[in-house]
Amino acid sequence: MKRIIAIILSISLFAAVAAGCAGATPAATPYPTDASTEMKDYKDTFGDLCKYLSAKGYINALEENKNKSFRDAKSELIGASAGEKFVCTMSGATNVTIELYDFSKPASPDEVYNSVKKDGKFSVLEMDEVNAYLSDNGKYMMVYIDPSVNLNDPDKNSDGYKRFEKVYKDFKEFHK
Repeated sequence: MKRIIAIILSISLFAAVAAGCAGATPAATPYPTDASTEMKDYKDTFGDLCKYLSAKGYINALEENKNKSFRDAKSELIGASAGEKFVCTMSGATNVTIELYDFSKPASPDEVYNSVKKDGKFSVLEMDEVNAYLSDNGKYMMVYIDPSVNLNDPDKNSDGYKRFEKVYKDFKEFHK
């Protein structure tokens, strides 16, 4: 019986994810790109983390992205209380995806969080594992995907990897 319930739940979750991916074009982001780039000007909240990374130019950094780059991520699938997904253009790289999740008040006990904390990776619904990173304060998680960079075996001299390092450093240190 447990197996049947697990299968039904898995199918339901997959349907929810598939429906979310095929949804309407994301709305324009509410995050300003002309705000302060000093961390001290931001509170230790998920919303301010997004604003801070936007002000740093990592998410929604270019005018051409303002109407297409933001949408809610399916945070409930990984046990986070909130999540947002950004498709960005940075320094000439297109389709860089940055997903941010809030674990300051987890929605549920979470194996994803523990997997990222232990191995730096997680998988949902039997999909391929993805690299993920926790902020130094342990409240936030980031998934960073740049098609031009293999983060499992990166060329550390490439522009793509240097871009990742900047985003990673500022994300990790947010209110540590």
